[in-house]
Amino acid sequence: MKHLWDRRGGEIAYDAGIFRVRKDIYDFRGAPAGHPFHVIEANEWVNVVPVTPDGEIVLVSQFRHGIRDVSLEVPGGVVDREDPDPAAAGARELLEETGFRGEKPRSLGAVTSNPAILTNRTHTYLIADARRVAEPQPDAHEALETVVLTVEEVRTRLASGEIHHALSVVALLRYLLKIDT
Repeated sequence: MKHLWDRRGGEIAYDAGIFRVRKDIYDFRGAPAGHPFHVIEANEWVNVVPVTPDGEIVLVSQFRHGIRDVSLEVPGGVVDREDPDPAAAGARELLEETGFRGEKPRSLGAVTSNPAILTNRTHTYLIADARRVAEPQPDAHEALETVVLTVEEVRTRLASGEIHHALSVVALLRYLLKIDT
């Protein structure tokens, strides 16, 4: 199916700093596709499933501008271009957002964030033995609340839809699949 599409070029239509919108032109089956395709170029993202020595999961609650509401989700963020290691970025985000630190991150895999319009992947890591070692130091534009839940409480909140951030849902389900096998 990939052979049906031939990219003829593209240009940056908008640069927002943390992402860029690119307008691509394609031929489809040898003829002009008829309209441009817009994609968002973004850095890789990282999510962390931090698990305490008691087996509880550390989450954050924060306001999200896209939905204009609060979202309960796993800690995470952008993998900086200056520090391209997703595992290190995940450990850094965990410490900044929650004040927790734990064992070396172990990969739970990566997913394409939204392949229809995004160029990046979201990497997910398990950080076991997560313990509070400092006060959270979120970015100046973040207001976060740390929420620690049992595995059963996480299952309940996933099932009810209270945890609805798609990339957090994937991260938590990958963790739950790992512990259920």
